[in-house]
Amino acid sequence: MKKLTFTIALLAVLAGGCNDKLNLEPIGSVSQDGFYTTADDANAAVVACYNAILAYHTGGSTSNTTGMDMWGDIQSSDAEPHPDGVAWNQIYQYTLQPNNGELSNQWFQIYEGIYRSNQAMEKIPAIEMDEALKGRLIKEAYFLRGWWMLRLAKMYGDAPLVTKTLGIDDLLIPKSTQQELFDQAEKDLLEASTLPDTYDDANLGRATSYAAKTVLAELYLWEKKWAQAKPLLETVINSGKFKLLNSYSALFDGSVENHSESIFEIQYKANTGKNLGNFSTTYSAPNGEGYVPGGGWGWIRPTQDLVNEYEKTPKEDPRLTYSIFRKGDNFEGQIFKDVVNGTGFALKKWVISGKTGAEIEQNYPWHTSANFALYRYAEVLLMYAEVLNETGSPAAAVPYINQVRARPSVNMPPLATSLNKAQVFEAIRHERRVEFTFEGKIAFDLRRWGIAGSFLRSKDRWQNDTKINPQWGGNFFKYVDGKHDFFPIPQSEIDKSGGTLVQHPKW
Repeated sequence: MKKLTFTIALLAVLAGGCNDKLNLEPIGSVSQDGFYTTADDANAAVVACYNAILAYHTGGSTSNTTGMDMWGDIQSSDAEPHPDGVAWNQIYQYTLQPNNGELSNQWFQIYEGIYRSNQAMEKIPAIEMDEALKGRLIKEAYFLRGWWMLRLAKMYGDAPLVTKTLGIDDLLIPKSTQQELFDQAEKDLLEASTLPDTYDDANLGRATSYAAKTVLAELYLWEKKWAQAKPLLETVINSGKFKLLNSYSALFDGSVENHSESIFEIQYKANTGKNLGNFSTTYSAPNGEGYVPGGGWGWIRPTQDLVNEYEKTPKEDPRLTYSIFRKGDNFEGQIFKDVVNGTGFALKKWVISGKTGAEIEQNYPWHTSANFALYRYAEVLLMYAEVLNETGSPAAAVPYINQVRARPSVNMPPLATSLNKAQVFEAIRHERRVEFTFEGKIAFDLRRWGIAGSFLRSKDRWQNDTKINPQWGGNFFKYVDGKHDFFPIPQSEIDKSGGTLVQHPKW
């Protein structure tokens, strides 16, 4: 089946040239003169909105169209960055400062995504075209802006709220509160909730009503609005349009895409010459093992702490083998040796050689066409279990956890419905950690639950074990409650604002 190819369509310059004020606008390359006049222009504007998420986890260079979200794993005890990634290592250990380069990259990427959506929502209404198509395209822009707003709130807490394109004299904007960002995300996602349920093959990959409801449910979980999240998740579950894939590994090897478990995934396409492919295979494959074109950079490495999370009795959780290389593992005839003396483990998800049928470039930048699922049905089931547990029905929550555990290729023993609320919460925490390993979830989960500090400082963390890692004195993670709950505003943005932006407390 075809999928929507997010070709670069337009990046307009509103303010013109460079300036030394707050950087909320992306630099563009296509003039607005003569644009926004046809239905094709309207579609191109929305495709440009989708294009912004190709490299959403960091900056937008060729090697960073990476179908994975390092932010959600590097902030936890699950993943250790490559030693060359100084900025990432500061984030990992919570020693970062507001001048951290990756922090600035993420800020720019979020506001570029918001800008493109604002541009589309402002320009499309005036175009003479089919009204039904016009309305749908505008709702797609609302969906994407709502998703970016939620990410902004999750990352930075308080930040400027921008809901229109800005002129040169409008760029100095003070912070809005996290709640105000949440409120805007809610408005946007409600607008998008009446998108089509499905699309034809030529438009696969566009946001659907179910995608909007799923992201809105995530927002309500952040706000602990369980009653509002419940019917949204029920709509997705009861639609009958989604089911878990039998094969867990097929979710990540590029062999299937836009499948029965997919709620919303980023669409990648290799061999276009337009930087639209997924770089995650070379980016994350074991460093120096030669498994993939480009050799593998090993930019993100599983830790012993994560490996310890997987159940070993009465059977080992198969998701460990599907997700992580251990020394001695065989990958298409090659034995993993950890030749660079990393953590002893390597990321297996998204390591694609091309033998699965996935398209992969043999030369730099070694992109694949494997998509990355931002949301899949397994998460809907676990979110619904969390809602049921938090609203006093732990016994009713357990079957939804067990559905995820019962995937045929996983087939872990079912949990008992006699578990109490605290036990069900712990089961959900565990299940989300092992089910969504290296899918950018766990660190945000810990923050959302309010347990990030206690979890990372716990003596149970492998990094804090004084017998194994005595050099850290049991205090590897420098997480400070009330400070590291959110990232600081990049110092460069503070400096440009001339006092308009004020740094978060404790930073």
